[in-house]
Amino acid sequence: MFINVHTHSQLYDAKIELVNLAIDATDKPNYYSYGLHPCHINKESCYDVLERLEIIATEKRCLAIGKCGLDKLAETDFDLQQEIFVEQIKIANRIKKPLIVYCVKAFNELMNCLRLNDNEMPVIIQGYNHSENIAQVLMSENCLFSFGKALLGYESNAARTLINVGRKNLFLETDEADISIKYIYKKAAELLGIDENILQAQLQSNFESVFKLKL
Repeated sequence: MFINVHTHSQLYDAKIELVNLAIDATDKPNYYSYGLHPCHINKESCYDVLERLEIIATEKRCLAIGKCGLDKLAETDFDLQQEIFVEQIKIANRIKKPLIVYCVKAFNELMNCLRLNDNEMPVIIQGYNHSENIAQVLMSENCLFSFGKALLGYESNAARTLINVGRKNLFLETDEADISIKYIYKKAAELLGIDENILQAQLQSNFESVFKLKL
């Protein structure tokens, strides 16, 4: 069983593909997530969008809030990014769904947002390709990690960090990459030094635990 925990289009090469949808999407796959990305925040309309998000995110096939988060390289005002991220943390906690989080150069602020708003929902750091030190801090806050195409680079932070985050904290994804999730699984199993069937079983268990969905 293959699970793609974050993708931008339905690729039909995994049993579960959690597709990141735009708020106004009408063509909906089997499973999906909604969120307001920091690069897509419009100051004039963002709070109206959040009101709609809280309503549509209760749909049964919407499994998570995201991707959302913080990006210090985005043009969006950073204070506004934090406000909108906090609102999405609150929505996730009200409707009891996990967060899929995107973060660029803002992990301290990310942790503060989660701590100060008493987040109790699972947080999956999407597309993780950062240092092992940052990963250790995130794990102390019970964050989970989703790895994607960066694993294919032997010297990448993702490849080095994968081994140390623990199998119970792990997910795999394709994000926007034009690649099969099966290649990501193969590479992850190789890096972990385990049989791919063991990895598939572990990620199924992780998914069922975090998303409360029996597969």
